[in-house]
Amino acid sequence: MARVTLLDPNTVTGKAKDMFERVKRYYGMVPALQKGLAYLPQTTDALWSLSQATVQEGSIREELKRVFFAVTSREVECQYCTAAHMLALRVKGWTVEECVEVIDGKPSRRLTDKENAAVDFARTVGRRPAAVTDDLVDKLRAVGWTDPEIVEIVASVALMRYTSTIAVALDVPLEKAMVDLLDNPGARLTRGSD
Repeated sequence: MARVTLLDPNTVTGKAKDMFERVKRYYGMVPALQKGLAYLPQTTDALWSLSQATVQEGSIREELKRVFFAVTSREVECQYCTAAHMLALRVKGWTVEECVEVIDGKPSRRLTDKENAAVDFARTVGRRPAAVTDDLVDKLRAVGWTDPEIVEIVASVALMRYTSTIAVALDVPLEKAMVDLLDNPGARLTRGSD
């Protein structure tokens, strides 16, 4: 159960209603995360815009960014966000087992060596940003990542750390599809925050 009352999209007015309608157009529903944060409709709307920009801007494909999001969510112990991005990867054709493998730190057969290196870097940034060293960045460059792409990876992780903080601290409840996913024996993830 959430630590704050989740706002009802059917009863809110003003900026919160506009923001809920924007989110609903994208998802077909309003996720619990937005319902919990909607007490701050401008912040929620800005976060939504930032999320869209982070996914769309730059040269890294959305699928790889979703992997960054899932890995980061796991590193910061947010089951809500981990499950949300596993669902997004499932839509891209990933199996539950493939999602769990990459989240658990194994190289993904679905990704190139270059992309797996970026996932490992994202995991480090997600776990502890201060652990990033010049050597780690140089290793990314050595496999072909450019400075703009390195910034793109870090920005993706930063977005997910922010979002995960909200979900964990407010104990945002899992969506039904997340519960169903986590109930899959292959998921090996625990429900709720770690």
